[in-house]
Amino acid sequence: MADQGDLSDSQAIELLIQIEAGLDNIDQGITVFDKNLRLVFANKRLGELLDVPQQLLTRGTTFEDVIRYNSEHGEYGPGDVEEQVQERIRVAREFRAHTVERVRPNGRVIRVSGAPLAKGGFATIYTDITQQRHYEIELQRRIEEQTRDLRRSEERLRLIANEVPAGIAYLDQDEVFQFVNRRFAQSYGLNVDEVLGRSTHEILARAIHEVSAPYFARAKLGEATEFDLDFTHIDGRELDIRTFLRPDLRIDKTVRGFYVLSINMTKQRAAAQALSQAQKMEAIGRLSSGISHDFNNLLTIILGNLRPLAERVEDAELIKEMINPSLRAAKRGAELTRQLLTVARRQPLDARIIDVRDVFEGLRELIKPSLPPNIGLDMVVEGKDLFARVDPGQMENALLNLALNAKSAIDDAHKTEPGRIGLMLRSVNLGDIQAERFGLPAGDYIEISCEDNGAGMPAAVQKQIFDPFFSTRNEAGGTGLGLSMAQSFVDVSAGHIAVQSEMGKGTIFTIFIPQVNERPTQDEMIAPEFKTQFDGQIALLVEDQDEVRAVLRRELVSLGFSVIEAEHGDEAKELVQSIDGIDLVLSDISMPGQTNGVELASFVAQKFPLTSIVLMTGQAQIDHDQSIKHPLLRKPFEQHKLIEAIQYAQIARSDYGHMSPNE
Repeated sequence: MADQGDLSDSQAIELLIQIEAGLDNIDQGITVFDKNLRLVFANKRLGELLDVPQQLLTRGTTFEDVIRYNSEHGEYGPGDVEEQVQERIRVAREFRAHTVERVRPNGRVIRVSGAPLAKGGFATIYTDITQQRHYEIELQRRIEEQTRDLRRSEERLRLIANEVPAGIAYLDQDEVFQFVNRRFAQSYGLNVDEVLGRSTHEILARAIHEVSAPYFARAKLGEATEFDLDFTHIDGRELDIRTFLRPDLRIDKTVRGFYVLSINMTKQRAAAQALSQAQKMEAIGRLSSGISHDFNNLLTIILGNLRPLAERVEDAELIKEMINPSLRAAKRGAELTRQLLTVARRQPLDARIIDVRDVFEGLRELIKPSLPPNIGLDMVVEGKDLFARVDPGQMENALLNLALNAKSAIDDAHKTEPGRIGLMLRSVNLGDIQAERFGLPAGDYIEISCEDNGAGMPAAVQKQIFDPFFSTRNEAGGTGLGLSMAQSFVDVSAGHIAVQSEMGKGTIFTIFIPQVNERPTQDEMIAPEFKTQFDGQIALLVEDQDEVRAVLRRELVSLGFSVIEAEHGDEAKELVQSIDGIDLVLSDISMPGQTNGVELASFVAQKFPLTSIVLMTGQAQIDHDQSIKHPLLRKPFEQHKLIEAIQYAQIARSDYGHMSPNE
């Protein structure tokens, strides 16, 4: 009796039919060959995939017939048909598992996977992978395209990183450089490859590492931070660097490393300091200009009364103890006002091309008498044709201030060895890097240096040394304006002044002034000798302040003038038209009324060309400077200045008087 688990023949046939029907409906082609390489089974999908006719796919068809058909129809590409058939039969008889892909003549891609059967023969599955292969090819193309884009992006980022005006780096948790841009590496005199893989201890200078270390530690803990440091570039420039540190965080917020961005803030800070200095100078300028008119008028009154008083007082002791100190104090007040105006750049500038050697050599006679025997003066001039466009008076004053400052520094040092002041003048050429350090364009400059072996200055003092009113010698009566005046002169001359100093070793001030090729013109005008008495001449004195007018009237009378007075320009115009024979008009510029001094001078010059005109002002600047064609006195002034101005005014009148009426 048969086991209940066994199938009857009819049932087995039915099951086989169902399996074959199922295999006919799957998307893959299937073949089964026996150990004699005769076809046992092939589903319908195989014929569709390989375009094989159904008569070849019946049971018993030889493997050789199927292969020959495929070869003849180009399934295996070009080549000898019989060679292709025999080679595939040889491989098939090995009954080994295999998987190959081939592209059919119609472009479809078929994957062929064969596996041996336990009782001999093998089964093969044919899969159309055209769409998958196209997808994979497209995917590969996209990957390659994205890889190229990524490489281009990386190259752009690298290019940008190398071109941006900043040092960029990335450090891991061990402070080892994993990335640096070219600028960062070049700052240390290295190339990029020489920095990568090395630690901060190996690359950074000790002083810089000591400043940076606390901030690096905070960045490694995940904190964004920034700090400033003074950095000496490999080319010698002293730079102000601001460094930003930003942590590189993983998804879980742990720190992988940190980014470094170092920006050169030297120019920005210099600009900010220049702006601050300009605002400070503007404030001082407004203050000094605001008070200069009234203050100078007051000094005119004081000096104008003290001088004749000193001449009349017979008590020599009284003159020595009271009048002379008062005169010196008043003159000191006038000098202080002048210094304020110079520092504030409100003092009129008399810039012209000069031979700087003339000013430099003239300093010797000014400085030498002020130096004690224990301080030597060395003056060195290198080269010739040292021409510059400057105000010679302001240059002389600036250099004198530097020399006297050096003398004070030597006095403060209390050294046993002799003091020394060295002044040097020479021509130099500043290249791009040097000029950039000083904020100047590259080119030819005149360098003036003043060196001493005095007490020196700490860094904090050096930063303030040019500030107005800053002085380390307040107890000794220092005003703090000397070096400010020197800097003011340098600034208006489009130059630069620098200081180098070390405590106990001394100080060097260095000035750079643009050198010019044009030679100075020779001023051949020499004032002729005139008498200092003007007996019988009539002067019209125009001044709105009674006390000032009284002083000036006394000065004119002492010179021999008969004086007519007017309080303002409108009154003066009436007087000059109604009184014949006025020889001189001495007028203040700023007065009440419709007519100021400049307008009055213009009126008189047109209507009465033989009348001499001298103008006065107590202001720092006047709007009419460019149009004034007459001698101008700045209050307070000495009598000899008044005489000189009148003489020049008479020269102008004399020249005009010799002109023909048609000229």
